[in-house]
Amino acid sequence: MKRLYALLVILIIAYIGINVAADNFHLTGNDATNATDGANGGSVNNTIPKISNFTDSKINDTAVIYNDSNNMTINLYLLDNNQKIEDIVKGLDHSRYTSNQTIDQNGVTTYFLYNEGPGTYSADIYFNKNNQNYLITGSGITYEDSDYFINHCKEIIDTISGSGSGGLSRW
Repeated sequence: MKRLYALLVILIIAYIGINVAADNFHLTGNDATNATDGANGGSVNNTIPKISNFTDSKINDTAVIYNDSNNMTINLYLLDNNQKIEDIVKGLDHSRYTSNQTIDQNGVTTYFLYNEGPGTYSADIYFNKNNQNYLITGSGITYEDSDYFINHCKEIIDTISGSGSGGLSRW
């Protein structure tokens, strides 16, 4: 009987060692919660959504920056999943924004919040896809580049997948 217990312990240690080495089993920090239930946020997978005309850079486990040759920057952040995206948007200081709109982007309710100024604006775009909350931001966007910016943000939303193949993934 002692041999069976010893074998069981060895198998458990081997299982944990293999998963830690493959970076699929996180033992410390916020990722430990994500590895078990995924309810409190996520991390950027090595495969991030590719969008046309932009290069991407992973900043950390929850942020990606996209840049194009015209110096337009789009930031993508994974947000905490402890709240519904609707509650996050309702809890914002709306005095910071000059306008807003809510759209259905291919089945994803998306909240666009704008701070318009003379010649440029900034945007915060909140949405939830595949049970993960996201925020896309952009600033210094000229009104001439508005469609270009918005269309690429929509492309990011459409490209995100929960499977880890072709987009951000929760793990």
